[in-house]
Amino acid sequence: MIARSRHALTATAREYVAAFAVFSPNARAYLAIAALQNFGAGILVTAFAIYVRSWGMSEAVVGDAEGALAIASAVIALLAAPLISVFGYRRLLLAAGVAYGVARLGQAFMPVTVAVLAFGLLAGVGDGVMKAASSAFLSENSDDAERTHLFALDLIVRLGAAFCGSLFGGGLAALLGLWMREPSALRVAVLISGLVFAASAIPALWVREDLHPARHAFAAYRRTVSTFGSWSHLLRLAVPQAVMAVGAGLIMPFLSLFLKHRLGASIGEIGIVQGIAEVAMGVAAVGAPWLGRRFGLIRGTVITEVLSLPLLALLPSIGSLPAAAVVLWVRAALMNMSWPLLNQYSMEGIPAREKPLVAGGLAFGWAAGWLVGSVIGGRMMTLSYTTPYYYTVGLYAAGAALTWFLLGRRDVRPDARLAE
Repeated sequence: MIARSRHALTATAREYVAAFAVFSPNARAYLAIAALQNFGAGILVTAFAIYVRSWGMSEAVVGDAEGALAIASAVIALLAAPLISVFGYRRLLLAAGVAYGVARLGQAFMPVTVAVLAFGLLAGVGDGVMKAASSAFLSENSDDAERTHLFALDLIVRLGAAFCGSLFGGGLAALLGLWMREPSALRVAVLISGLVFAASAIPALWVREDLHPARHAFAAYRRTVSTFGSWSHLLRLAVPQAVMAVGAGLIMPFLSLFLKHRLGASIGEIGIVQGIAEVAMGVAAVGAPWLGRRFGLIRGTVITEVLSLPLLALLPSIGSLPAAAVVLWVRAALMNMSWPLLNQYSMEGIPAREKPLVAGGLAFGWAAGWLVGSVIGGRMMTLSYTTPYYYTVGLYAAGAALTWFLLGRRDVRPDARLAE
């Protein structure tokens, strides 16, 4: 059995080496952008909610900041297709890094409610660009044989970087806490995250594209919408994702507060728990190509989502930090293993000119759901750190059921050539 497992790991490693060898320079530049941005995001996952609370603001402000981000993200997602036509991927990826960086630096320098929310809107510009453009960009810069591995490696890189960021953010805040008060230590962590986000604009300069700015792009966009032939595909994907986004918004922005105030975790321990959760998701993502080939993109997605539900339901009743951490890690791995599959499926069989619109529509659906969930979740968390989890379980179950009901008969199995 050990030999068989070693053989499977070796074969999987060969798959990824073979795939990476043929990735385009643009794909590699994107992976560098993703690594930097998710390192910054890892710092924020550990520190941001506690930072907001430590400066006298409530959980509702944390939720509202996420809501502000989601509003701007949704608007940018809807406009992604004409923006890509006019400015191209390179300029938008560059703008995303700058917007992210300025937003987080602003929140660090001005820890008051109005500024936190206003700069949350600016962060949403970067978020909207990355969510709307990423899938289409990766799809356009890969071929059928390597695409599953590129989407999976994208997730692995993002989660690996987020792991490092979480550990760094928690460790830095804990170390600085020896010399300064917690609010100031957390402020430095948020400041550094802003600098890292700003640095993500540098790899965007490496992207090369033959850009021919479209004249009257927004008029062309209206024509594209009027002749758009993938409405059924988009709606079948967006509806269940929006439902699940509401559930995610109820709990995910407040996980560090749950760990701190419900389970008594220190900021350093929170960084470790959050970081290992990212590693667990990255390790699980390695198996995404196999899962897609074995079960299909949709069936594999639904299986992992359903398996994660009992663990999520168990989490709020656990009173031990180590036990809760293990449950959190396994649940995160199962739930997020589906992302490479779903991202790939979203681009399958779609004409190139419609891919940005599909990606933008999906990003809008997720952002709209996240907006609703985070605003409601912020207010629920002021009353209870556990009750929102049970609502999330129901919403995730509904989202998985809708995914199967709407897409199960349209499942796709990826090309297995790289596995041979």
